[in-house]
Amino acid sequence: MKDFIVSTTHQLDGYIITEYLDVIFEESIFGISISTGIKGIGDMFKGWTGERLNAISDRIEEVKKEVKDALIDKAIKLGADALIGIDIETTRNLNDGTIGVSISGTAVRIVKALSK
Repeated sequence: MKDFIVSTTHQLDGYIITEYLDVIFEESIFGISISTGIKGIGDMFKGWTGERLNAISDRIEEVKKEVKDALIDKAIKLGADALIGIDIETTRNLNDGTIGVSISGTAVRIVKALSK
């Protein structure tokens, strides 16, 4: 995974895309509870004042990394050298207290472009 390239763009400077393998997706849905959302007495009031809820924000960042790593693993199993055009979405459902993180991208094979 060290040399694997992940990009939000649809091209990679210095590389030639030799094959488009597939558009792939990965997602995770998790619930928010009092223990997930509050790391201290100060966090109890942040939701009402519009401040950043550190515990929830930190958990979302952890899940984004987990989902991205799973997507990379899926791409590698397809034989890809890179993922291009990745898009990460975070959604929340107030009815059941869940947050979803999804990521998609195009798995491609690449070769280093020859220097002029």
